[in-house]
Amino acid sequence: MKTTLKITLVFFLLFQLSSNTTAQDGKRRHWDNHAWHMGDSARMQDFSCAMENFNIQDFPFCKDKTKFNGHWAGVEIGINGYVTPDFDMNFNPGYLYMNMNTARSLMVNLNPFELNVNLLNNKIGFTTGLGFQISNYYFTENYVMLKDSAHLTAYQVQDNQGNFVDMEVNKMVVCYVNLPLFLEFQTNPYRRLSSFHVSLGVIGGVRIGSHTRQVYENKGETYFLVDDKGDKIATFDVERHSVRDRGAYHLNPFKLDASFRVGWSHLNIFGAYGLTQMFQKDQGPELYPFTVGITLLGW
Repeated sequence: MKTTLKITLVFFLLFQLSSNTTAQDGKRRHWDNHAWHMGDSARMQDFSCAMENFNIQDFPFCKDKTKFNGHWAGVEIGINGYVTPDFDMNFNPGYLYMNMNTARSLMVNLNPFELNVNLLNNKIGFTTGLGFQISNYYFTENYVMLKDSAHLTAYQVQDNQGNFVDMEVNKMVVCYVNLPLFLEFQTNPYRRLSSFHVSLGVIGGVRIGSHTRQVYENKGETYFLVDDKGDKIATFDVERHSVRDRGAYHLNPFKLDASFRVGWSHLNIFGAYGLTQMFQKDQGPELYPFTVGITLLGW
């Protein structure tokens, strides 16, 4: 946008120069005594005459800051996962169904609302707001979780020949409404485009939905759920390639994450680590979720 503006200004000044050289007195008019010494404000005034209702402050990246503006609102993408209390991603044999493909486990944040409170010279302030989080957890094994058991339980899937069934997709999706509270420091109180920022705080969340999804190669088949001993526990029919089952799956209805954000200008990197367990106590493995990502679009 700035490059286009500069090119337009150059063409405009060249046009004025060409017009001046054809003046009636035939004398060359020196732009050094006119436009080039007028300063930015005068040149922009001339440019405003050429483009009706033009205002340089209308460009978002050129606006001067008039108040403290934090870094919460925007669209974000990243990866998510979970670890044990010892920060380990290798789970004991009782929870092999939780092994996950972290590279595929993407999360998306949509944070439409932001509220800022200035504390000191537009450099330090509090930021809060409202956001929506969608976390995808892709599993590497062919286990299916049961949503109506006394505690989190999962069984492997076999076909009629006793072969384990490969799944194209086996994942859990969890959605939250988030409420952040950050203390943020910015180096430039006047221009967001040239400012370094860092913020620390917490994000509280309420789970508003969750489901599992499996994608099978064949449809119209009957499959079996088997335990670790190979005993058949139940049967189910797959009428479609994609099977989605909504439920709570013993997930914690509330969460609290410690979070940080750091970046330059509109580039923002964020991370969060769960202070609360992913599943309800004594109803599932003790795991703590984490997220790491970048801001695609901030405002």
